[in-house]
Amino acid sequence: MEVNKSRMINLNGSNYHVWKGKMEDLLYVKDYYLPMFAKQKPEDKIDDEWTILHHQVCGYIRQWVDDNVYNHVSEETHARSLWNKLEHLYARKTGNNKLFLIKKLLGLKYRDGTPLSDHLNAYQGILNQLAGMNIKFEDEVQGLWLLGTLPDSWETFRTSVSNSAPNGVVTMDLAKSSVLNEEMRRNSQGSSQSEVLVTEKRGRSKSRGPKNRDRSKSKSNKFANVECYHYGQKGHIKKYCRQLKSDHKNEKGKEKKTDDNNDGDRVSTVIDDFLVVYDDDVVNLACHETSWVIDSGASIHATS
Repeated sequence: MEVNKSRMINLNGSNYHVWKGKMEDLLYVKDYYLPMFAKQKPEDKIDDEWTILHHQVCGYIRQWVDDNVYNHVSEETHARSLWNKLEHLYARKTGNNKLFLIKKLLGLKYRDGTPLSDHLNAYQGILNQLAGMNIKFEDEVQGLWLLGTLPDSWETFRTSVSNSAPNGVVTMDLAKSSVLNEEMRRNSQGSSQSEVLVTEKRGRSKSRGPKNRDRSKSKSNKFANVECYHYGQKGHIKKYCRQLKSDHKNEKGKEKKTDDNNDGDRVSTVIDDFLVVYDDDVVNLACHETSWVIDSGASIHATS
């Protein structure tokens, strides 16, 4: 049987639990599991053969560790001793390590838009590490806890799964399969809605084009045979005549200009008992009952 070694990972100190599971599988496939897990030497093995087999297993395991890990097990020649040492280094069952994993599990939350498979993998990985430290949760607790890691946008789904569970028991397998199916349904529904919106938008754009052109055409031909009373041309009525509006605008401009000129030519001034009025080329002086008129020719006329 050919082994796909390309999927094996190196132990770097932070991925021990994943590496451990993969390495155990490889040892069984390569028929190296006896020195690791057998409690005593098989009867068909002589001492020298058993010693060599231990060396072979140790050498094989060391091929899949990083240099910073290799230094700790480089001198080991007994397979089980090497295995226990790695477990002691990176999976010690201390209270601090257990507390760290519990806090990590409590803080694990799924974020909408991210692959749900990654979330399930992280969740199961923490459970496996806790199980390796002799902390195991019941199957129902694991399933309910998984549903609890989903955001509020999944509240309706959570309620549906909880109420439809057989005998009210949400197993881990039920929770996993349900969330994966829900993710598939949401992704499919989201793409379908997008396609519908795009199709409707394109359809409306195409249908509106000729309709708008017909409206503009009918509007332009509405007064085709109507003659304007002011301008005398066909194509519009007096109400929409641009020439009429232009004439009104010019007339108002002229009136305003005339008023401005008239206001500038006439000035009145009162000085003590005299009233002085300037009007174009004539100056009027008035004092009580007598007034004088001075024209542009410097002539003075007195009036009573």
